[in-house]
Amino acid sequence: MSKTFIAANPDFRREIPNEPYLNISEMFSDTIQGENFMGDPAMFIRLMDCTLNCSWCDSVSVWRYGNPYTITEVLDILEEGGTVDKLKDGQHMVLTGGSPLLQQSKLLILLDEFVKRFEFTPIVEIENECVLPPLPKLVKYISIWNNSPKLQNSGNKLRKRYKPEVIKEVSSFENSWFKFVVTCDEDWDEINETFLEPGLIKKSQIVIMPEGENREELEETRSMAADMAIKHNVKFSDRLHVILWDMKTGV
Repeated sequence: MSKTFIAANPDFRREIPNEPYLNISEMFSDTIQGENFMGDPAMFIRLMDCTLNCSWCDSVSVWRYGNPYTITEVLDILEEGGTVDKLKDGQHMVLTGGSPLLQQSKLLILLDEFVKRFEFTPIVEIENECVLPPLPKLVKYISIWNNSPKLQNSGNKLRKRYKPEVIKEVSSFENSWFKFVVTCDEDWDEINETFLEPGLIKKSQIVIMPEGENREELEETRSMAADMAIKHNVKFSDRLHVILWDMKTGV
Protein backbone atom coordinates (compact mmCIF):
# COMPACT_ATOMS: atom_id res chain seq x y z
CA MET A 1 0.00 0.00 0.00
CA SER A 2 1.18 3.51 -0.78
CA LYS A 3 2.04 6.01 1.96
CA THR A 4 0.33 9.39 1.75
CA PHE A 5 2.35 12.18 3.35
CA ILE A 6 0.39 15.15 2.00
CA ALA A 7 -3.15 15.00 0.58
CA ALA A 8 -5.00 17.65 -1.41
CA ASN A 9 -7.56 19.40 0.76
CA PRO A 10 -9.49 22.45 -0.55
CA ASP A 11 -10.62 23.32 2.99
CA PHE A 12 -7.15 23.42 4.57
CA ARG A 13 -4.87 26.47 4.33
CA ARG A 14 -1.36 26.88 5.73
CA GLU A 15 0.38 30.19 6.31
CA ILE A 16 3.04 31.30 3.83
CA PRO A 17 6.43 30.55 5.46
CA ASN A 18 9.38 32.94 5.62
CA GLU A 19 11.78 30.50 3.95
CA PRO A 20 11.86 28.71 0.57
CA TYR A 21 8.81 26.53 0.04
CA LEU A 22 6.89 24.53 -2.53
CA ASN A 23 3.14 24.67 -3.10
CA ILE A 24 2.33 20.96 -2.92
CA SER A 25 -0.99 19.32 -3.73
CA GLU A 26 -0.07 15.82 -2.65
CA MET A 27 2.97 13.71 -1.83
CA PHE A 28 2.98 9.94 -1.56
CA SER A 29 5.41 7.04 -1.71
CA ASP A 30 5.58 3.25 -2.13
CA THR A 31 3.79 3.09 -5.45
CA ILE A 32 4.69 2.52 -9.11
CA GLN A 33 4.99 4.73 -12.16
CA GLY A 34 1.81 4.31 -14.21
CA GLU A 35 2.87 5.93 -17.49
CA ASN A 36 5.78 5.74 -19.91
CA PHE A 37 8.23 3.78 -17.74
CA MET A 38 5.39 1.75 -16.29
CA GLY A 39 6.00 -0.35 -13.22
CA ASP A 40 9.10 1.41 -11.92
CA PRO A 41 9.00 1.89 -8.11
CA ALA A 42 8.17 5.52 -7.45
CA MET A 43 7.21 8.26 -5.06
CA PHE A 44 5.34 11.34 -6.26
CA ILE A 45 5.47 15.01 -5.41
CA ARG A 46 2.50 16.67 -7.11
CA LEU A 47 2.87 20.43 -7.34
CA MET A 48 0.03 22.91 -7.40
CA ASP A 49 -1.15 24.85 -10.49
CA CYS A 50 -0.75 24.36 -14.22
CA THR A 51 0.02 26.44 -17.30
CA LEU A 52 -2.75 24.70 -19.25
CA ASN A 53 -6.31 23.47 -18.74
CA CYS A 54 -6.77 20.19 -20.59
CA SER A 55 -10.36 19.03 -21.05
CA TRP A 56 -9.48 15.42 -20.19
CA CYS A 57 -6.98 16.05 -17.35
CA ASP A 58 -7.14 13.21 -14.79
CA SER A 59 -5.52 15.19 -11.94
CA VAL A 60 -7.15 18.63 -12.15
CA SER A 61 -9.22 17.95 -9.02
CA VAL A 62 -5.94 17.52 -7.13
CA TRP A 63 -3.49 20.11 -8.50
CA ARG A 64 -6.01 22.96 -8.15
CA TYR A 65 -5.48 22.75 -4.40
CA GLY A 66 -2.32 22.80 -2.36
CA ASN A 67 -0.41 24.28 0.52
CA PRO A 68 3.07 25.69 1.12
CA TYR A 69 5.63 23.31 2.61
CA THR A 70 9.14 24.49 3.30
CA ILE A 71 12.06 22.68 1.69
CA THR A 72 13.14 21.55 5.15
CA GLU A 73 9.67 20.15 5.88
CA VAL A 74 9.66 18.18 2.63
CA LEU A 75 13.08 16.67 3.35
CA ASP A 76 12.02 15.83 6.91
CA ILE A 77 8.90 14.06 5.61
CA LEU A 78 10.95 12.03 3.13
CA GLU A 79 13.43 11.02 5.83
CA GLU A 80 10.96 10.25 8.60
CA GLY A 81 8.70 8.28 6.25
CA GLY A 82 11.53 5.99 5.17
CA THR A 83 11.41 7.23 1.58
CA VAL A 84 15.02 8.43 1.47
CA ASP A 85 16.26 4.87 1.94
CA LYS A 86 14.02 3.66 -0.88
CA LEU A 87 15.17 6.47 -3.15
CA LYS A 88 18.74 5.42 -2.44
CA ASP A 89 17.74 1.88 -3.40
CA GLY A 90 16.43 3.00 -6.80
CA GLN A 91 12.89 4.27 -6.23
CA HIS A 92 12.13 7.15 -8.61
CA MET A 93 11.24 10.63 -7.40
CA VAL A 94 8.50 11.78 -9.79
CA LEU A 95 7.89 15.53 -9.92
CA THR A 96 4.45 16.02 -11.38
CA GLY A 97 1.54 18.44 -11.43
CA GLY A 98 0.00 20.49 -12.81
CA SER A 99 3.15 22.08 -14.10
CA PRO A 100 6.25 21.39 -11.99
CA LEU A 101 8.32 23.95 -13.91
CA LEU A 102 6.12 26.74 -12.56
CA GLN A 103 8.08 26.17 -9.33
CA GLN A 104 11.41 25.14 -10.84
CA SER A 105 13.56 27.61 -8.89
CA LYS A 106 12.25 26.05 -5.66
CA LEU A 107 12.65 22.54 -7.07
CA LEU A 108 16.30 23.36 -7.68
CA ILE A 109 16.67 24.33 -4.02
CA LEU A 110 14.93 21.09 -2.98
CA LEU A 111 17.28 18.93 -5.03
CA ASP A 112 20.38 20.89 -4.00
CA GLU A 113 19.45 20.48 -0.34
CA PHE A 114 18.51 16.83 -0.80
CA VAL A 115 21.98 16.01 -2.16
CA LYS A 116 23.70 18.04 0.58
CA ARG A 117 21.74 16.39 3.36
CA PHE A 118 21.59 12.77 2.16
CA GLU A 119 24.79 12.67 0.07
CA PHE A 120 23.37 11.02 -3.05
CA THR A 121 21.40 12.09 -6.12
CA PRO A 122 18.05 10.32 -6.59
CA ILE A 123 16.59 9.18 -9.90
CA VAL A 124 14.33 12.10 -10.77
CA GLU A 125 11.54 12.05 -13.34
CA ILE A 126 9.76 15.28 -14.23
CA GLU A 127 6.47 15.78 -16.04
CA ASN A 128 6.68 18.65 -18.51
CA GLU A 129 4.06 20.10 -20.84
CA CYS A 130 6.79 21.91 -22.83
CA VAL A 131 5.54 25.43 -22.26
CA LEU A 132 8.23 26.84 -19.94
CA PRO A 133 11.99 26.67 -20.66
CA PRO A 134 13.80 24.73 -17.91
CA LEU A 135 16.57 26.24 -15.82
CA PRO A 136 19.98 24.86 -16.92
CA LYS A 137 20.95 24.11 -13.32
CA LEU A 138 17.78 22.03 -12.86
CA VAL A 139 18.44 20.00 -16.00
CA LYS A 140 21.48 18.32 -14.46
CA TYR A 141 19.28 16.71 -11.79
CA ILE A 142 16.65 15.25 -14.12
CA SER A 143 17.16 11.61 -15.07
CA ILE A 144 14.02 11.21 -17.20
CA TRP A 145 12.02 13.91 -19.01
CA ASN A 146 8.40 12.83 -19.37
CA ASN A 147 7.36 15.54 -21.81
CA SER A 148 3.71 15.79 -22.74
CA PRO A 149 3.08 18.54 -25.31
CA LYS A 150 -0.62 18.88 -25.85
CA LEU A 151 -2.55 18.33 -29.06
CA GLN A 152 -5.72 20.03 -30.27
CA ASN A 153 -7.77 17.35 -28.49
CA SER A 154 -6.74 18.91 -25.15
CA GLY A 155 -8.93 21.96 -25.76
CA ASN A 156 -6.06 24.41 -25.20
CA LYS A 157 -5.43 27.17 -27.74
CA LEU A 158 -2.40 26.62 -29.99
CA ARG A 159 -0.58 29.75 -28.81
CA LYS A 160 -0.73 28.53 -25.19
CA ARG A 161 0.22 24.87 -25.70
CA TYR A 162 2.67 24.94 -28.62
CA LYS A 163 6.13 26.44 -27.93
CA PRO A 164 8.48 25.12 -30.67
CA GLU A 165 11.61 26.64 -29.15
CA VAL A 166 10.97 24.91 -25.80
CA ILE A 167 10.13 21.59 -27.45
CA LYS A 168 13.31 21.72 -29.54
CA GLU A 169 15.47 22.47 -26.50
CA VAL A 170 13.98 19.72 -24.36
CA SER A 171 14.26 17.18 -27.17
CA SER A 172 18.05 17.54 -26.98
CA PHE A 173 18.17 16.36 -23.35
CA GLU A 174 19.28 12.84 -22.53
CA ASN A 175 16.42 10.44 -21.77
CA SER A 176 13.80 12.87 -23.11
CA TRP A 177 10.49 11.35 -24.21
CA PHE A 178 7.40 12.91 -25.76
CA LYS A 179 4.14 11.41 -24.61
CA PHE A 180 1.12 12.26 -26.76
CA VAL A 181 -2.36 11.65 -25.38
CA VAL A 182 -4.51 10.54 -28.32
CA THR A 183 -8.26 10.26 -28.76
CA CYS A 184 -8.57 9.32 -32.46
CA ASP A 185 -6.55 8.17 -35.49
CA GLU A 186 -6.32 11.71 -36.85
CA ASP A 187 -4.16 12.76 -33.90
CA TRP A 188 -1.17 11.13 -35.62
CA ASP A 189 -1.45 13.62 -38.49
CA GLU A 190 -1.09 16.48 -36.01
CA ILE A 191 1.90 14.81 -34.33
CA ASN A 192 3.57 14.33 -37.70
CA GLU A 193 2.85 17.78 -39.12
CA THR A 194 3.48 19.79 -35.94
CA PHE A 195 6.37 17.94 -34.30
CA LEU A 196 8.09 15.54 -36.71
CA GLU A 197 8.09 17.41 -40.03
CA PRO A 198 9.50 20.63 -38.47
CA GLY A 199 12.27 18.53 -36.90
CA LEU A 200 11.40 19.43 -33.30
CA ILE A 201 11.62 15.86 -31.99
CA LYS A 202 12.82 12.45 -33.16
CA LYS A 203 10.38 9.68 -33.97
CA SER A 204 12.26 7.43 -31.55
CA GLN A 205 11.26 9.79 -28.70
CA ILE A 206 7.50 9.43 -29.27
CA VAL A 207 5.24 7.61 -26.82
CA ILE A 208 1.57 7.16 -27.72
CA MET A 209 -0.84 7.01 -24.78
CA PRO A 210 -4.64 6.61 -24.87
CA GLU A 211 -6.87 9.21 -23.27
CA GLY A 212 -8.94 7.91 -20.38
CA GLU A 213 -9.67 9.35 -16.95
CA ASN A 214 -11.19 6.07 -15.77
CA ARG A 215 -11.23 2.38 -16.73
CA GLU A 216 -14.36 2.69 -18.86
CA GLU A 217 -12.99 5.57 -20.95
CA LEU A 218 -9.62 3.85 -21.27
CA GLU A 219 -11.24 0.75 -22.72
CA GLU A 220 -12.65 2.89 -25.53
CA THR A 221 -9.28 4.33 -26.65
CA ARG A 222 -6.61 1.76 -25.73
CA SER A 223 -6.83 -0.44 -28.84
CA MET A 224 -6.86 2.57 -31.16
CA ALA A 225 -3.76 4.03 -29.48
CA ALA A 226 -1.91 0.70 -29.53
CA ASP A 227 -2.73 0.23 -33.22
CA MET A 228 -1.42 3.74 -33.92
CA ALA A 229 1.86 3.00 -32.15
CA ILE A 230 2.28 -0.28 -34.03
CA LYS A 231 1.41 1.27 -37.40
CA HIS A 232 3.93 4.10 -37.02
CA ASN A 233 6.61 2.06 -35.24
CA VAL A 234 6.71 4.11 -32.02
CA LYS A 235 6.42 3.32 -28.33
CA PHE A 236 3.04 2.71 -26.64
CA SER A 237 2.24 3.42 -23.01
CA ASP A 238 -0.90 2.33 -21.21
CA ARG A 239 -2.20 4.08 -18.09
CA LEU A 240 -1.33 1.48 -15.47
CA HIS A 241 -2.53 3.56 -12.53
CA VAL A 242 -6.00 3.83 -14.08
CA ILE A 243 -6.11 0.09 -14.75
CA LEU A 244 -5.11 -0.72 -11.17
CA TRP A 245 -6.83 2.01 -9.16
CA ASP A 246 -9.31 3.66 -11.54
CA MET A 247 -9.87 7.29 -10.39
CA LYS A 248 -8.36 6.95 -6.91
CA THR A 249 -5.77 9.61 -6.05
CA GLY A 250 -2.69 9.32 -3.87
CA VAL A 251 -1.59 5.95 -5.29
